Amino acid sequence: MRSEHVLRYFIINAFAVGLGATVATSCIKVNYPTVAFRCNPRQGENCPDTHFCCSDDPSTADGSLPKYNGVAGGGTGTPLYADASNALGTSGMCVHREDIPTGSGLLDPAAANCPIPCNPTWSAGEVSDICGANRVCCQTVELGDKDCVQDGGMWRPVTGADIGNTSVVPTTNWNNVAHETHQDPNGTVCLSVSGGDPKSAAFNECITHLTVANQRGFCMSLGPGQVCPTDPRSPAEGGAGYRSICDIKNGTPPAGG
Repeated sequence: MRSEHVLRYFIINAFAVGLGATVATSCIKVNYPTVAFRCNPRQGENCPDTHFCCSDDPSTADGSLPKYNGVAGGGTGTPLYADASNALGTSGMCVHREDIPTGSGLLDPAAANCPIPCNPTWSAGEVSDICGANRVCCQTVELGDKDCVQDGGMWRPVTGADIGNTSVVPTTNWNNVAHETHQDPNGTVCLSVSGGDPKSAAFNECITHLTVANQRGFCMSLGPGQVCPTDPRSPAEGGAGYRSICDIKNGTPPAGG
């Protein structure tokens, strides 16, 4: 599977968001699932006519939990790329919003009934605060090879905090081709919210919280026996036994590890 492919779970098991519908569109009746494939919200109409490009990025300028307009619970941060700012980011998924159960998605008109974006690396309590009780946060897209940096001899997903840091290899400048799934190349949104000053503390704080695919996902309700596709726990432990490309680059884990 290519690194930028949507995780197979979302193509086959989109019912975990709400329903398991497939949508026939156009005269040749191409059937698309509820959550179809990756898209770029900033590019406008780049989904089938039946679908809308919903951001999967909950990032805020200060790294706090997001507060989505009209949605109960949540944090205090204004989403940079989701909700009212859905059209500003570069990472999203084509979603047939009519399949999302009423009340389980976003409410802002700019992204009405899109699944709620979340970060799979949040704690269980943080996921509960944003997604609601008995829901989980599932990563939407796999990391690519260029999303990994070596830090202290170990590979891990890159973040905006690595920009210009010569202690990680390769050093990143977060431009358009630096990585495969990085949000907001060149930090254009961060520059906007910091008053256009690339030397400001606000800009530096904002770019620190830029992410790649391991920190983007949707809130989901899973049925019995279902797990998020990137759950690293073994199947015996109730997980998927998933290893990201960064994990794989670190070699074979020890037995039982």
